[in-house]
Amino acid sequence: MRPSTESVIDNPANAGLRRHRESRQARPTIGALAFPEDVEQAYLSLGTHPDLVARLWDELGSVLPVDCRAIFYGTPALIRPDTGTVFGFAGGTHTYALRLPEPERLEAERAGASRVRDYPRAPPFDLRDVGPDWIFCRWFAGEDAWCRAAYDHAGR
Repeated sequence: MRPSTESVIDNPANAGLRRHRESRQARPTIGALAFPEDVEQAYLSLGTHPDLVARLWDELGSVLPVDCRAIFYGTPALIRPDTGTVFGFAGGTHTYALRLPEPERLEAERAGASRVRDYPRAPPFDLRDVGPDWIFCRWFAGEDAWCRAAYDHAGR
């Protein structure tokens, strides 16, 4: 089962990420919603380091009960098919984030995860501008459980 473009684009839970991604889409020839098989060399061609794509789609995505791999405004994402809610995304050379319920978000913060990513030659990326549930991850122990919690949270 795949989410429809409308269920993802019009989903109020995705509004903050949509605003952030609309102006930054690396490949405007890709629609607002696509899937890995729609894009030639998806792991290499989305402007995201392939290790991050593999981390999000293959490693973290492997704990999910259904395939949630998608491309949201040109960036690798995890989208819950039945609700159309984005609950994970990756971008650039070292950024991936999950939308977590409060208990797991607090656990992630205790492990060292943060909501703000600083860049040497660009303004900081503050996930609070995207939404209150988002946090940057960095291969922390327990991320597979956080990803499953993010999936469950996206179903509410």
